[in-house]
Amino acid sequence: MKKENLFFLVIPVSQILMLSSALAEGRSLDFWGYGGILLSIAADLLLFHVLIWGARKERVKKELRELTKLQEAERRQNELLEVKQKELLTMRSDFEKRLVEIQKKLERGERQDARKELDAFQERLERTRPAVYCQNMIVNALLAEKEKEFARFHIQTEISLLIPRRLELNPLHLCSIFSNLLDNALEALVELSEEERRLGLAAEMKGAYLFVRVRNTASRSHALRKRRKGRGYGTQILEEIAKTYEGSFQAGYEDGWYTAAVMVKAVRGNKSQNKSQTTAS
Repeated sequence: MKKENLFFLVIPVSQILMLSSALAEGRSLDFWGYGGILLSIAADLLLFHVLIWGARKERVKKELRELTKLQEAERRQNELLEVKQKELLTMRSDFEKRLVEIQKKLERGERQDARKELDAFQERLERTRPAVYCQNMIVNALLAEKEKEFARFHIQTEISLLIPRRLELNPLHLCSIFSNLLDNALEALVELSEEERRLGLAAEMKGAYLFVRVRNTASRSHALRKRRKGRGYGTQILEEIAKTYEGSFQAGYEDGWYTAAVMVKAVRGNKSQNKSQTTAS
């Protein structure tokens, strides 16, 4: 329940005080008195129902936004892969022609020109290669979208992910962990000057648990701000997800850096997670 909703507890508390005062004075209650008490109880139950329903409604809206974001990220990722695949096919036929020209230049002793041709083709190949951060496709799709925001705000990033393809986590929960951590970091970073904007994202498996940590520069005033407009449920969602998967959520600010870390149990039982993993930065 939101803290501001605690204000409404004044109503049932005042009713209890009035009733206690009446009983303390020894006044007996008639039919209307008992009827008023019953109506007050019914009104209190209705009030609590509305407050709890409102909180759940906000949380469901947040989860729906995360799901929509995930679906959109996956759609764009698939479209990007298709475009890059077509470009690679085009480059293959183009490279065969260029290779003949490079061989001729080498035969003529034009090594410098041949080297420039190879460098230009290598640069084009690097641009065409799809970004791969780890083996998990959900995280890849989400990070591909987030990287666009980081580039738009000129944020220096350092990413190191060791996440296997399969995790025993609800995909929406996995998306929420990364999305909320990075959204909170981005909110703090845009308040700084461009040269101060730095972010580090690291994630890896340790036994059955997935550890995710986001570290970003932030102003002290932002880090110590309890509530921000449009926010308030991100941290709560991270805490609830961590509890759901027998984990924890921790956050703190020190020396100009804000660090938030989530630990969740991503493998049930004693299954081994020694599968090959990919690191991307």
